[in-house]
Amino acid sequence: MKPLFHHSQLRAALEKGHCEPGTGKLGLEFEQFILDKRCNTVSYFGTGGVEEILKTLQERTGWEPYLDQGHLVALTAADGRAITLEPGGQIEFGSTPCADMQALNAEVAHYRGLLAGIREDTGYCFLALGANPSQRPDEIRRLPKSRYDYMEPWLQEADELGIWMMKTTAGVQVNFDHYDEADAMRKLRAVYMLAPVFNAMFANSLVRAGELSGFMSWRGHVWTKTDNSRCGIFERFTKPGCTFDDYIEWMLDIPMLFLERGGKPVDKRGQSFRAMYEAGEVTEADWDLHLSTPFPEVRFRPQVELRCADAVPPHYALALTALVEGLFYDDDALKQAIALTEHWNHGERLEAWHQAHRSALAGTTADGKKLLDYARELLHLAKPSATADPFLDPLRELLDDGRSLAERTALELEGGGQIGGADLEAVLSQYCCAYTS
Repeated sequence: MKPLFHHSQLRAALEKGHCEPGTGKLGLEFEQFILDKRCNTVSYFGTGGVEEILKTLQERTGWEPYLDQGHLVALTAADGRAITLEPGGQIEFGSTPCADMQALNAEVAHYRGLLAGIREDTGYCFLALGANPSQRPDEIRRLPKSRYDYMEPWLQEADELGIWMMKTTAGVQVNFDHYDEADAMRKLRAVYMLAPVFNAMFANSLVRAGELSGFMSWRGHVWTKTDNSRCGIFERFTKPGCTFDDYIEWMLDIPMLFLERGGKPVDKRGQSFRAMYEAGEVTEADWDLHLSTPFPEVRFRPQVELRCADAVPPHYALALTALVEGLFYDDDALKQAIALTEHWNHGERLEAWHQAHRSALAGTTADGKKLLDYARELLHLAKPSATADPFLDPLRELLDDGRSLAERTALELEGGGQIGGADLEAVLSQYCCAYTS
């Protein structure tokens, strides 16, 4: 592949996310922890390990296996569905871009059936929480995936909780399309502006490593102390008038992690992509790879990827996707959603974000309102299609109650401090998805 020389080639990677108005699709990715009957994390390695689970799933689905350093680390269906693994052995399902919520629900249901079979065989629990409730990162052996050989040492040096992020957190991501550059940037801006509200609604990581974390969204807090060069809420993208060129300039200055040459990663930690681009030493594939290395609350991949939510049970993940449809595929709803927090300055937005991590929907904002108030207003603004509307019911019930999943857990575990035994088992049983075929 020829080196990149033209600015238009940088833009083209983002323009791939364009679609015709009215044809926008939805994609969902959600992660879970795999725990054994004693509530311990199932290792990737050895008998009964996660690699064996993937091999069993490959036999049952016929999906294409992907090997890294001789180890099975992913499966891909012919239609694009995928089962992948995160550094601590978290299992992740990625849907295809679906035309409607029914199609997405069918893909999720098929995956749930696959996990139900594994659960019957092993007794393992596929846990939908934002943080590992029983293990610390130093108790989990990292996945043998070559890109993590460069990510792990970089994140160890970047900030204090990068390894917690890699090995002990799990999230939900929703992907959706844009029609042109202006629409893409408007949607990116909206997610950045609303990130505290999304995080508060889907806060689900009160417990970490056998103790109360002190946060309703420990996962959200962890991201604030992972790598501020590539994670968080970036003020430049909350302002009107941003363009693809602004996004490209930001990406060119994010420190590199690695490139691939001959199918193998090459260490480029801390080096400048801009310098290599200007020297004509990088390719289109290098640029696409580099675009995958920031982890903010929202990014282009090349669709808009919303990254604000903790891992939650599938019916809540589907509710988040239906909310995205109702907000981001309706012009009036999107305009009103942007206006909802437009009066916050950057400092106030960051404080609301930290409030979401600490207190979820009970968190307060600079204008004296609770994040619950904003969440209810946001849900009211959504205009989902008739077929998507029923998928919002779990979120409606949650906001009527006024407490996130984490806040509900907090009520059950009043007393604080270390937890374990029956208390820990109660948390796990509540959120361990009881999959049935």
